[in-house]
Amino acid sequence: GEVRCSIAESLPFRLEKSFEDYYRVVTARELDREEVAEYNVTVRAADGGSPALWSSAVLALRVLDVNDN
Repeated sequence: GEVRCSIAESLPFRLEKSFEDYYRVVTARELDREEVAEYNVTVRAADGGSPALWSSAVLALRVLDVNDN
């Protein structure tokens, strides 16, 4: 069946379908480590069944600053 993946819209990331059933998390806007140094992004996958089956995974992302010494 078809699986849909999603993340919270309030985060500065988005999901892109990269190949068939594969997705990648990409930045939706510029990140500033001084504002937020780490993100916990929950990716949720759900099928189209009734009741829907779903699973989730948390990605811990650390933002690095290229200007730091």
